[in-house]
Amino acid sequence: MILTRKSLKTSLILFLVSQIFFLIYIQFPKGYDFDEFHYVPAAKKFLELEPNRNWEHPPLGKLIMATGIALGGDRPFGWRMMSTLFGSITLVGMYFLALVLFRKPKTALWVALITLANQLLYVQARIGMLDTFMFAFLIWALVAFSATWDPQLGLHQQRRLFLGMGILLGLSTACKWFALIPWLACLFLIGMVRVLQHWKTSFARPLATDWYRPQLWAGLTGLDWFVCLGFIPIWIYYLTFIPYLVLKGVPTSFYDFFIGMQIRMWDDQLRVVHSHPYMSRWIDWPLISRPIWYAFDREFGNSAIVRGVLLIGNPLLMWSGLLAIIYCLWEWIQFRKREAFFIFYFYCVFFFSWSFIPRKIAFYYYYYPAGMMLSFALAYVFDHQKCSILLQESWARWIFLGAATCIFIYFFPILSGVKIPSNSFQHWMWFRSWI
Repeated sequence: MILTRKSLKTSLILFLVSQIFFLIYIQFPKGYDFDEFHYVPAAKKFLELEPNRNWEHPPLGKLIMATGIALGGDRPFGWRMMSTLFGSITLVGMYFLALVLFRKPKTALWVALITLANQLLYVQARIGMLDTFMFAFLIWALVAFSATWDPQLGLHQQRRLFLGMGILLGLSTACKWFALIPWLACLFLIGMVRVLQHWKTSFARPLATDWYRPQLWAGLTGLDWFVCLGFIPIWIYYLTFIPYLVLKGVPTSFYDFFIGMQIRMWDDQLRVVHSHPYMSRWIDWPLISRPIWYAFDREFGNSAIVRGVLLIGNPLLMWSGLLAIIYCLWEWIQFRKREAFFIFYFYCVFFFSWSFIPRKIAFYYYYYPAGMMLSFALAYVFDHQKCSILLQESWARWIFLGAATCIFIYFFPILSGVKIPSNSFQHWMWFRSWI
């Protein structure tokens, strides 16, 4: 059982430390930070009970931001405070998913710490954008899903986990539609496992380390699947639209509530076709070919000073993580390791889905969910690889963490919006495409 006194204490410390860390310099930039230009005004309209200003996405993320503005005021702290909260929730979710996957508290702690250094979470936890809220719910849905693979769980416990997973998937989708992709990926995986169990192929070896067990989820019925992963998440999703009913000028008929609003969001998604100086392609993201400047503002009254916020993954983790993902694939092919399969599968779901999503403009921050999975891949390498005696040493992973932390500190000035001389930003631009 992962819910021990020690794990709860560790998760509380991770939450508090990360929350303090994310809040430092949260008041910068003083103006809107990238897409806050869209979401902050939309969130304020909810507080004013005025018509919706952003039909491109579902309402939950903007409602969460509205809560922050109501509590923290109409200022940068209020715009971003809920992002810091959900960033810390995400970090704790990463810790618990690592506990479920690896069953090793030290490995889980290492995953959480390397995630703090990956730069993606730090920047996303300090900006009022929907992806932060979406992934916070999504990572906990994956915690519940992975926990159902425990052979010691009873049928009732499995049902509760799938019910929680369904609620979290509904909440994640209510922040941003991208969550539909991992939702469908989970359903596909469940269906594939059930088919293999029925056919009793050679894949169904009764090993505890296998990617699935022959009797996995055997007691669950079709009604269980429909309720937990169909009916519940759909209704949770629609419940988040109820605040629209009290806004001025929003249609409230049955058709408009269940269908019309969804069609309008889809139409608005397809209309986003104009170019942007920091747009990129999905094939650019793993190698960090085109990161994105969220903000680059001159200090008021002093043109020689600027504050910048660059979303860029930690190069050490992003590049070595790709090799770790390939190693996970190899381990699954060779030994049918469940952890390796889970990591590789969801990295591919998060990343390769952008190759067919019908969106004409894309940005590096779309890589955020896939980039977060690299923490698990790297942990898997340090836990399971047998090729290098050096990496098998317990201190090797901590040296790697130290190196990643040093790189994070190096990039910190252009991640956090602290003052830098106007031309010094080029010091961090390793490649011309980063400018």
